[in-house]
Amino acid sequence: MKKLFSIIFYAWLTASLGCALIYSAMFYSTTSFGGANFDKSWLGVLLAALAPLVNRFWLYDDGSSTSDKVRLPKVSLLVMLGVAWVLLTVSERGWPLWLVLGILGGFLLNTYWAAVGDDKGSTD
Repeated sequence: MKKLFSIIFYAWLTASLGCALIYSAMFYSTTSFGGANFDKSWLGVLLAALAPLVNRFWLYDDGSSTSDKVRLPKVSLLVMLGVAWVLLTVSERGWPLWLVLGILGGFLLNTYWAAVGDDKGSTD
């Protein structure tokens, strides 16, 4: 079950990243660079989706922290910054908001539930 959830989480990250890149490409292909109508909340989606994906393929956060309760502090910081950026810049409910909330929920579940070993002997 945990492995399936991890696969779904990384698929959600990839889909969110793809949506943000497609939106950016469509926007820049129809307008001039630096247009005023660019929805800046998509930058938060990019940041929140890229942080765990990059750490998966190129390990930049080994999980070392001064606190035993925090796992992946650098990735957590980037995900939370992306979520905060979207919440501060989104003008109405739409794709960026739902994608980044899915990223946040999936990241928390994946980091603190699915990635944890079965140290209590539970059968999942």
